[in-house]
Amino acid sequence: MWQRVPRSQYPWWVKVSIWGVPTRNAMWGYFNLCLGIALDSVAYGFVNPIFFLGGFMVLSAVPYYLSIRWIDQYGTW
Repeated sequence: MWQRVPRSQYPWWVKVSIWGVPTRNAMWGYFNLCLGIALDSVAYGFVNPIFFLGGFMVLSAVPYYLSIRWIDQYGTW
């Protein structure tokens, strides 16, 4: 049976994504916040087209999701 990866040996991109985030639930909160901001921005973009650019907030949700998935598979919270 294999051991979980210690926090000091997480990949750099996981360390950057979880920097300052205390728990798994907080990570999901940030993920949902990014998606909510993206959705709200795109919806408001129909009123003021510059807000369509807020849809790119989806890209900031991706590292949160990938980090959660990686830690669930290989690390510990």
